[in-house]
Amino acid sequence: MLKRLNFQKFSAGTSVPCGTYLNTKRWEFHGVPPEGEVLEGEGDFYRVPLLLVLGLGPLIGLAFILFLPIAVPLVLMYGIGKKISGAMRGRRSATFGHRPGGAR
Repeated sequence: MLKRLNFQKFSAGTSVPCGTYLNTKRWEFHGVPPEGEVLEGEGDFYRVPLLLVLGLGPLIGLAFILFLPIAVPLVLMYGIGKKISGAMRGRRSATFGHRPGGAR
């Protein structure tokens, strides 16, 4: 997808000019100061236009805020359901690893 948008591709260890770069191995953004620097890490980096970063930043934040209240109860229900179903099948006990007096 990034190749179709004609983003400039750089390899790790390459000296690059000022800008924002997306590391596709770790899926994180890396900001480069005005004097430029060498891209550290592994994988490929794509230079992302500033307007795209400014436009997508608030949208990604909004998606995180809307998704988090849904994700936490779902993960809890999944974990508790897995413990209960495992106990009902007799494979393992329904304890959550708590032993009275164990934390000292």
